[in-house]
Amino acid sequence: MTNTPTLPTKSKKRFRSVASRRRWLRVFALFVMLTYTVVTLFPFYALFIRSFVSTKDSADLHLWIPEASEVNMNAQVGNLSVFYDLDLKGLKDAFGIPQTDFIMSRTTLRQLGEKYDIPEAKIREFFAGFYTFNGWKTLLTGDLYGTSFWGALARTLLITIISVVVGIILSIFTGYGLAGLRRRDQMVVYNIYLLQMVIPAMLILLPQFLMFQWFFKLFPGYGNAGFMRYGLQLLAIILINIKGTALSTMIFTAAISAIPQEVEDSAMIDGASSWQYVRHILLPLLKVPIVSLLVIMLPLVYNQFLEPYVYLDPANSTLLPFIQSAVGQFSTNFQLIYSAIFASVLPMVIVYLLFRRMFVEGVMAGAIKG
Repeated sequence: MTNTPTLPTKSKKRFRSVASRRRWLRVFALFVMLTYTVVTLFPFYALFIRSFVSTKDSADLHLWIPEASEVNMNAQVGNLSVFYDLDLKGLKDAFGIPQTDFIMSRTTLRQLGEKYDIPEAKIREFFAGFYTFNGWKTLLTGDLYGTSFWGALARTLLITIISVVVGIILSIFTGYGLAGLRRRDQMVVYNIYLLQMVIPAMLILLPQFLMFQWFFKLFPGYGNAGFMRYGLQLLAIILINIKGTALSTMIFTAAISAIPQEVEDSAMIDGASSWQYVRHILLPLLKVPIVSLLVIMLPLVYNQFLEPYVYLDPANSTLLPFIQSAVGQFSTNFQLIYSAIFASVLPMVIVYLLFRRMFVEGVMAGAIKG
């Protein structure tokens, strides 16, 4: 009969102690990750919930969508229009009221029903869920301040895509022209780009605005609202975004300078032109700086506020100026603002979820040498 070897008692205790510590370490790591996830996602969750909380209850904390409350028949039409952006035209169409009839602001819903013989049940049915879904309904179907949410979103995406793509392309060629900093003129241009780091945007805002206005007035029809005026305003934002910056210049100048000169010399010997070298050799080698600059530029351009607020008309605004215009001097529909903020965040979240693998691969490509 053979004896099976057994671990000494001290070794068993040590093994159990190490296994226990590892188990508790995994539990602690899981707890930390779950806590971090909850803390990170809670603001988005709270923002989503607040988009269903009426303005009158906006000061209260809600962790879940509140129950829909019925409309008060003593509510005045003027207050509903001011605080909840009630569409009076749609109200008249729903109740068969002539559009030419004037409804006084102090008229209550009960008085409105008595005047036009509208059953109270029909009024309550029209306002069913009004306080809960007012923000989203007003945002997605309304025409506020001369424009709509969809128009502001489309202009924001247009400016973002063109600015990011063209800006990265121009930055690559700038870095290619300054790579190595071998000549004095290259150093002068490089230092001019770096000078932008110490010049505040507010300092050049007025001279820059006056320069664009002088230039755009050369185009006929710019003074009147229309395609020419709105197109030139959007062009001004794009030109401001694609101008070279200190960050993009430093990134691509350093990245291209790190590529051995022999690579370009070999391509030229094989008969490649400068464009072919940039297209087929340089661009694949610049995956890391391109993705890095893309991650930086995308949210900055998408969430741009100052320049669109100054250059664009209210009917031609982008998302953030559109949201800001919902803030009134005497009253503010906070439910509309929360809905608009949440809706404006969604495109960036979708872009990240769709291209997260590309972002991670691009950033990690330079982390390990192989």
